[in-house]
Amino acid sequence: MERSRQLRKARRLSRYLLIFLSGVYPWFCSSAASNLIVYDLIPDLFNFLRIAPEEKESRARLFAQSVIQSHPEVYDRPQIFKTDNASLEQYLGVLPTYLPAIRQIHNRFQEEYEPIEANFLKEFPDFDYSKARVYLMLSLFRFDGKIPHDNPHLLLLGLDGLAKFHGANTRLSVILSHELFHVYHFQVNPLPRNIDDVALYRLVWQEGLATYVSKQLNPDASLADVLLDPRLAQEGPKYIPVVARDLLTQLESVDDATTAMYLSYWRGGRIPGRMGYLIGYEIARRMATTKSVRDLALLRGQTLLRLLRREMQNLATGESEN
Repeated sequence: MERSRQLRKARRLSRYLLIFLSGVYPWFCSSAASNLIVYDLIPDLFNFLRIAPEEKESRARLFAQSVIQSHPEVYDRPQIFKTDNASLEQYLGVLPTYLPAIRQIHNRFQEEYEPIEANFLKEFPDFDYSKARVYLMLSLFRFDGKIPHDNPHLLLLGLDGLAKFHGANTRLSVILSHELFHVYHFQVNPLPRNIDDVALYRLVWQEGLATYVSKQLNPDASLADVLLDPRLAQEGPKYIPVVARDLLTQLESVDDATTAMYLSYWRGGRIPGRMGYLIGYEIARRMATTKSVRDLALLRGQTLLRLLRREMQNLATGESEN
């Protein structure tokens, strides 16, 4: 009896998958006005929703086959994604809450992307866009935007993460400017082969400079917009001296827990999370008064560490910029 039930389930799942695969949709998006290559994986989700069974286990298996396994170039990163059946069942149970926002962000991206890209390429004409790839995808709520360490030419935009963390009306121009700058930054100033060798000072600098660039490319954006965190923008500045003093003792750390203390989201604390972004932004803003963004992007190693240490000491003592 049990074997018969399993065979019926397998045949039903196979039928769903065949129906899915028979649907033709343009998953590769590019246009004459666009330079960057954009792979749109969100139609995978929409097709899945049209045919998905109600039963949780079968639903998760079909999602794995039709969304996850179809794109190993994205999802074959076990250090990022949990794609076992139990994890996918849990994800699919929460996903419906965010589907309206995902659809809205997807539609907005198609409308807004080309002028955002044109604005970025105008400011960074040396960006080799032929090497870059942008994926519109589901991050399984793991991130909003991410450049994977194993391939710094990829920009992964998790529309579910954007919907959950920032809402349907998130400033796409700010997020894309920030993330595209990371791709550019890694082109002109490559990461070391071993990502574990990247010290905290460089991570703070990368995020601070990308945040500064997103503000420069979107001059009407507020500090809360570019930090993607109203509390950090409102309350963070008064904590800059004390956090800067702590950071001065940790700049060369490569410890994950230390990095998370300054660059990860966490709620409920007296001091807002992600203070490293705000401090990095403030340092980049000050340094940009005497150097071009291109020159700032090329800084690395001991030269960068020395400059960051000097500026962080100024922040720690409350010294005004010259």
